[in-house]
Amino acid sequence: MIEESARVVGIEGTQLVLEAEIKTSCQSCTAKKGCGTALLSEHVGRKMTRFHAENSLNARIGDEVIVGLSEQAMLNGSLLVYLFPLVCMILAALLADALLDPAWLSAQGLSADLLTALAAMAGLVLAMLAVRNKFAGRHSQQLLTPVLLRKKLTLS
Repeated sequence: MIEESARVVGIEGTQLVLEAEIKTSCQSCTAKKGCGTALLSEHVGRKMTRFHAENSLNARIGDEVIVGLSEQAMLNGSLLVYLFPLVCMILAALLADALLDPAWLSAQGLSADLLTALAAMAGLVLAMLAVRNKFAGRHSQQLLTPVLLRKKLTLS
């Protein structure tokens, strides 16, 4: 289970509105003193993300909680979002390149390279729409919704 801390910033019915800081790996990097990315992230400031989770701990606004997401859900989601569209784009380009006859296309005044590039973009767009449709399903939303694990202990 991947764990992260978040703060409760709102309550909508049985759902909590949670806010967590988007972290970079700059804190653990040995080259951060000479890195432009670390310098830029210092000046841009903290970035926060908001998401919802079921209120299974009776948390209230202002509480710090630990949320979790299964490693398998994270891995599957990452593969689907990043790898699937890329593979579809490459396959569409290879298919178009194999099916298009360059001699016939040049006689028509068309470029085989341009049509192959358009096929690749069409493959990418169709794959992205398929991924979006997949994540819109109720089953995917349940798998990818973080769960509350525990309230974070605060020392007063």
